[in-house]
Amino acid sequence: MEKIARSVESAKEMVNAMLKGGDYFNGEWFDENCGEAYLDWGTIGDGYQNVSCKYFADEVAREFQRNGYFVYYQLMGWGRRDIPEYTPIVIRIRTAPKETNSHYVPFE
Repeated sequence: MEKIARSVESAKEMVNAMLKGGDYFNGEWFDENCGEAYLDWGTIGDGYQNVSCKYFADEVAREFQRNGYFVYYQLMGWGRRDIPEYTPIVIRIRTAPKETNSHYVPFE
């Protein structure tokens, strides 16, 4: 599996792998079963980026949401002048619900 998914299909494979236990970071696979996957299209930087564009991330999130997963946007918080606050920067896909707050809102 590549570090960055360049299609909807490869992004779905990656999310499934993360939900079963694991995560890519800087080209290295870490086994962790946290019941959560993320889709990062590189708004802040490429350290955690794992999907080539927001369009692919949104399409994958919609499909997982239809299949009963809990999907959230992680929003930009304070501290960056080049990215407005509350800009979606990551999509989180979870097997269990998460409390929403000013940094996590339901995906719509």
